[in-house]
Amino acid sequence: MKNKKITTAAILATSFFLTACGGGGSGGDDSEGGAPPPAGTALNAGAGAPTGAEGSCGATTTGVNWDALMTEICPKLSDYNLFADATDPTTAPARGGVPYDLSTALFSDYTSKYRFIFVPEGKTISYNASEVLEFPVGTVITKTFALPENTAVRDGEELVIETRLLIHRSDGWFALPYYWSSDSDAVLAIAGKRLTDLTTINNQGQQITFDYSVPKAGDCSSCHSIVPNLSGSGDDREQIFLPIGPKARYLNKDYAYADGTVYNQLQFMAEGELLTGLPFDLQTVEKAPVFNDQVPVASLAPSQLDDAARAYLDINCAHCHRADLTLPTDYAGPAGSSGVQLEYNRDYADSPGKFGVCKTPVAGGKDGYPFDVIPGNAAESYLLFRMTTDDNRHKMPELARNTAHLEGTALIRSWIDQLPVASCSPVP
Repeated sequence: MKNKKITTAAILATSFFLTACGGGGSGGDDSEGGAPPPAGTALNAGAGAPTGAEGSCGATTTGVNWDALMTEICPKLSDYNLFADATDPTTAPARGGVPYDLSTALFSDYTSKYRFIFVPEGKTISYNASEVLEFPVGTVITKTFALPENTAVRDGEELVIETRLLIHRSDGWFALPYYWSSDSDAVLAIAGKRLTDLTTINNQGQQITFDYSVPKAGDCSSCHSIVPNLSGSGDDREQIFLPIGPKARYLNKDYAYADGTVYNQLQFMAEGELLTGLPFDLQTVEKAPVFNDQVPVASLAPSQLDDAARAYLDINCAHCHRADLTLPTDYAGPAGSSGVQLEYNRDYADSPGKFGVCKTPVAGGKDGYPFDVIPGNAAESYLLFRMTTDDNRHKMPELARNTAHLEGTALIRSWIDQLPVASCSPVP
């Protein structure tokens, strides 16, 4: 691990973040990037090719070591040459790397996240209106997790813990976790890593102490895999591994790039010839609300509260709790069969039961919490209990958190309490 102070570059007050290996969370992002590119300038141009031993870890390259990324499991993060400074994965990606963040918080134990997308020269990302963007083979997504000393001061001292890679190889997506065991490099952590007694101070000034888990490489599929709905069988039920966070609705926001330029992320990628298919009118592109630790829940109007709560449940829960609404292949998440299906584009008014309203828990349950969601009664709603408890038998998400997100649970508590009061039928 390395302890460092990161100097941010004009981060928007409305910014917040996304994706990989079951995680996400709150925090600022000071990733490097340029001004909006001139028309016709490709963001991934000149990304480089190996000039040393082809495909070998640590080969001397003029840029990203694409051969190693596509063929090797390297022992050190620096072997892939993804960053200009191999000791700092939070800024200055190698040429071709594009920073991004997300509008709604994907929580991972209060860590700040620094995210970059790398796409090989000549390839492009395809726009998708509701699902994750369609990344070409060769894409690499990096996400670095750093725990701030104080979550209210995201540009202060922080502990850089891990960098996760999602690599789109010819046979599908491949996940690799790297743990920062020193200031100089991160080492492969296939078996994961558990750090004990980490501390931070939250926005309320409270000190929080908890353990932190770097996931096993094999754990990533538990959150990143979608499967055909239960009507499928045999070969029809093959899992598909996908990123979670980089959906258009969470990228449809302004980002403050390293030179201080503020620009819409989707438009930036489209004008840089990295993203194709983006509608000309950005007003037609779905836009999730901004919600992070700095957004006071009490300040949200009822419609804003509903929107923020559904977006929060979507990005934190719906990768598992979903039954696909749009794709003809009709895929669902691993927990779609629970009956709780929390996609942002699902209409609450049409199916409140899909959001847990007056639905009896099917995954064990707990005395005192008869329904997943009881409108007007968050205190006895099992969904909220699962978000606040650290008991492994009940907590949700099952991975990616070892402490409760106080600001996120305050949002969901307020949302449940303001739902129109309904009388749920008693449990038989």
